[in-house]
Amino acid sequence: MKKLILPFLIILFVSCKKSKTEPEVPTPATTTTVYNFDSDSNSSLMFTDGESMAQLTSEARRYEIGKVLRVKAINATTIEVANFAPVDITDATILMTVEGQAKPIRLFKIGKIRAHAVKEIKYSFIEGSTKFLNVEGQEVDLAQYKTTGIPAEKVSFDFTGDTELIKKLKSLAKLKWKIKFEDFDVNDDPTNNWKENINAKDVRRFTGLLINLAYMLQADTTQKVFLAEPITDNNKVLMTTEQKQQAFNNILNMPTLNCGVVVNVSGLGGGSTFGLAEYLLQKYMTRNICFESIHEIGHMIGFSHDSSMTYPTSDNRGAVVVTGNVYLAMIAKSALPIKTDNYYKPTDL
Repeated sequence: MKKLILPFLIILFVSCKKSKTEPEVPTPATTTTVYNFDSDSNSSLMFTDGESMAQLTSEARRYEIGKVLRVKAINATTIEVANFAPVDITDATILMTVEGQAKPIRLFKIGKIRAHAVKEIKYSFIEGSTKFLNVEGQEVDLAQYKTTGIPAEKVSFDFTGDTELIKKLKSLAKLKWKIKFEDFDVNDDPTNNWKENINAKDVRRFTGLLINLAYMLQADTTQKVFLAEPITDNNKVLMTTEQKQQAFNNILNMPTLNCGVVVNVSGLGGGSTFGLAEYLLQKYMTRNICFESIHEIGHMIGFSHDSSMTYPTSDNRGAVVVTGNVYLAMIAKSALPIKTDNYYKPTDL
């Protein structure tokens, strides 16, 4: 009997040993890298005092009003991150759309980027992990680009986030404006109405004014009161609702605003030219700027001084009146994106 039991126990022991499995090592969760661009050690600043005219007006400083947190590809391995808003932005996620990928990828998060900061960085997948999450939380592996990078023409970028400021900045995507700053008096002609040399302070102020102006224009309330307002055309004839809708759409869809600073007058506008006086740039957070800015935008979309798109009628009706009312209401409610309490350079005010 002992001779039978011993082999049986050995077989049983071996069988149990074979059935025992090693504990599985959990696969590390894919995470999104966080960057900060909030100091001189991790970023530079645009529009600093003393910056050259060539820098202030360069093509590299062109941006879309709907993407004031701008990311662009420099080459296949390097991108530039830039904040064209004169306020700090926190808790943003940068999205990258790659040709051939069905969904945008969460490229990285920004803990904080200071106002007007700019920084070039390498794609993280060049030297680090190649695994990312797309906007639906699905894992995407970019290993195929680790050595070669991604051709600049095959990527585009956007940003998102849940903060109140980011939601307001994202709403500006309703407008198609591409912004560029210009020195319209390159010959320093003292007889014209353009400032001889715009400076960094002018541009810093302009970046905030444009955000607030665009935010007012994208609001549903603005379109509603605009369409309800009696507005006359260049022949002083009341426009139909359809004609006003077309005019409003033309404002939102202006492709380019070449922005400059005027002297002797409050503003100049026509085509893609948009000029405002320094006193408007200085006080846009606390006073109504619509009489002058909407006046010039009216010229930019084809209306003359005979239209109440540019000047109110004798009974104080027209585009500059109703937009101004909305803007003042937003100031009163502290609803505009750029305010005196978040603007980063108090000496500009």
